[in-house]
Amino acid sequence: MSHKRIAVIGRSGEIDNSFEKSSEQLFRECGLNTGNLAFWYAMSRHIGGDKSYFGWAVDPEYLKANFDAIMFPAANQLNPDWDMGVLADLFEKADLPLIICGLGVQAKDISQKLKFKKGSLRFMKVISERAKKIGVRGEFTADVMSENGVSNLEIIGCPSNFIANEPNLGKLQELQFRNLTEVHNIALNLDITPSHLELMRTAYKWGKTLKNTIYVNQAPEALVKMANGDFSLVEQGTINHIHNILCPEISQEGFKAFVKCHFKVFYSATEWMNQLKTFDLAVGTRMHGNMLAWQAKTPCVLFPHDSRTHELASLMKLPYIMSSDIGNDYTIQQLLNNVTFDGAGYDVRRALLLDRYINLLNESGVQVSESLKSLHSQMNITSQYDAA
Repeated sequence: MSHKRIAVIGRSGEIDNSFEKSSEQLFRECGLNTGNLAFWYAMSRHIGGDKSYFGWAVDPEYLKANFDAIMFPAANQLNPDWDMGVLADLFEKADLPLIICGLGVQAKDISQKLKFKKGSLRFMKVISERAKKIGVRGEFTADVMSENGVSNLEIIGCPSNFIANEPNLGKLQELQFRNLTEVHNIALNLDITPSHLELMRTAYKWGKTLKNTIYVNQAPEALVKMANGDFSLVEQGTINHIHNILCPEISQEGFKAFVKCHFKVFYSATEWMNQLKTFDLAVGTRMHGNMLAWQAKTPCVLFPHDSRTHELASLMKLPYIMSSDIGNDYTIQQLLNNVTFDGAGYDVRRALLLDRYINLLNESGVQVSESLKSLHSQMNITSQYDAA
C-alpha cells in the first residue's frame, strides 16, 4: 500500500510569487542555493500522492500526526564541516518512513579520508533506520557511508537525471555535439570564487566573443542579489571582489552594466530549463545548472572540481573536463575538440540507474508517477536492444 500523505523537506522546484519577494527571502526559500530546485523538482515530479512542503524547522510532532511518510530530496549533506544534528532530530522525532535520494559526500577529492561531526554520524544512523534504502550519488558516497555503519544503500546518481522523458537522450546529445561546429550562445554555470580564478577569467573571455552569454548564479547570496539587480544590498567590497575575479580590466560602471545584462538567476526549475533550451551549449562547475540544461536537451560540459561533482559526472557518464585542465588560453573550440561523450553508454547507464531508482521508490511504498513509469518502460526496451 502506497503512502498517500507525504511531507517533503524542500520545495516543489518553484518558488511561488517570486517577483514579490526580496532576494534574501528567495535565497532562503531555495535552501541557500538555487540549484536545489533541480532535484526538488525531479522528486516532486516522480512521486505521486498528496505532497506538502516544509523547511528544516518544521515541528516533527506535526509531521508525525498528519503524514504517512517523509520525502527528503538530498544533496551534499555529508560534509565534514557541517553538523546534520538538526535533521537527525527532525527525522528521529517525526519517526516516519523516510524516502531519501541524491545524498552525497562533500570532499576535496575522492581520495580524502573523512571524519564527520557527531550530529552527522547520528544523521546517517537515523536515516538508515527509517529508510528502506538510501539513494546515494555514487560509489564514493556509498563507501564512506559503509565505513560509518550504513549498509542499506542504492547508488542512483541524482534524480534530476530523469527529468526529461526522452529515452535516447544520450544519443540525441551526442548528435548535437557532433553538429556543434560553432557556438553562438552559451550559458555559464559557475562558482565565482578565487579558487577557480583562471577558469572564471577564461570563461569570461569566451562570453565576450559570443552573441549571447548568460552567467547563471546559484549561490552565494551576494551573486543572487546582483543577478536580481540589487546592488544596493551588496557591500561594495564584495562587488569589487567579484569584479576583480571576473574582469578587473573593465571599469566599475562597466562591470555593473555587464552584470545587469548577463547575470541571471532562476526561481523555477521549469522556467530555468525553458530558457536554457535556446542555448547552443552550457558549461561550468555547477552540477545542477548544467543538469537542467542537459534535461532541456541543450549540450553541456561539466567542470568537476571536487568529489561531489566528479562522482556524479563519472557515475552518470556525463561529458566533463576537469576544471584544473582548463587553462588561461583554453578556447571553446578546444573544449569541443577535447570533450568525449558516448551517447549510447550514457543511455545504458541512465537506464540502469533509473531501474534502481524505480525499485527504491517501489520498496519505499510511494506512488511512482506515470511519466517516470513510461520513461522506465521505454528505457528498459532501449537498453535491452542496445545490449543485444
